[in-house]
Amino acid sequence: MIDIIFFSQDKEEVKSIEVSTEFYQWLARSEFSRIGKSEEHDMTIDGESVTVPVIQLEGNYRRKFSDFFRDAIVQESDLVLEALSEIASKTDYQQMIYRLSTLQKLRKTIEDEQYKYLQRF
Repeated sequence: MIDIIFFSQDKEEVKSIEVSTEFYQWLARSEFSRIGKSEEHDMTIDGESVTVPVIQLEGNYRRKFSDFFRDAIVQESDLVLEALSEIASKTDYQQMIYRLSTLQKLRKTIEDEQYKYLQRF
């Protein structure tokens, strides 16, 4: 599992969303990885100052990330709805909705303006 970390205006870690390695690799190959350019900033993680590559969520970047997640949610929703009729167990169901629910968490966090920085990779 890999964390995608969001930071506040005062550059402190506020929220971390854990994603599977497979999901993270999918993000790395998607348009998500091409939005903006990460820049090194001193941030605070677990009370410790570290320099990490982050994207400031201002201007068009927040909107572009939000649009990316909305588009991905629409596509994933179609896949989930098609497959739900074939789901036999709770485990199958949970695996089926993992990507959709993770996309929703990321979209909601991106759209929340209390988060000013994103460490994506």
